[in-house]
Amino acid sequence: MQEYEKAIRERLSKDRMEHVLAVRDCAAELAAIHGLEQRDAELAGLLHDYARDISADQLLSMARARGLVTCSVEEKVPLLLHGPLGAQLIKEELGIDNPHLLEAVALHTLGSPAMGRLAQVIYIADLIAPGRDFPSVERLREIARNDLDRALLECFASTIGYCLQRYKLIHPRTIDAWNYYVVSK
Repeated sequence: MQEYEKAIRERLSKDRMEHVLAVRDCAAELAAIHGLEQRDAELAGLLHDYARDISADQLLSMARARGLVTCSVEEKVPLLLHGPLGAQLIKEELGIDNPHLLEAVALHTLGSPAMGRLAQVIYIADLIAPGRDFPSVERLREIARNDLDRALLECFASTIGYCLQRYKLIHPRTIDAWNYYVVSK
């Protein structure tokens, strides 16, 4: 774990690193509560923003080169590519090939239908980790401790609501995830 922490520290700003450590700890807590492998959650939380501090132009260029751009929303908001690109870079640069961890990193911003449990935990932890401050965050933290399935839906609702209120683009994968989990509920 220490070698990975060193690798991520070299890539991220001090503020982003504080967020990453908070997500790591939150993910480990949620994993312990909900019966998941804590070490996997810690590592996925630690690495989830591996590509976050890459510039928008570079994100887009690197993602295009790897065939990771899936829609026009990503072209307009390249920051949304930091998850999928981060997962690919973790595989290329760190040699990590755990499919559950790579899925968790790839999907932590947008979500997706049929996410594995680790991916769900990282998606939720990224939104509710200490340092996040928005009106419903405490309610989401409480729900996440008690009901991971409901927390996932509530986190999607929070993200979609945030985008709607601010007239921001919503990635089609997030809408697909919302629809998938509402039907699954």
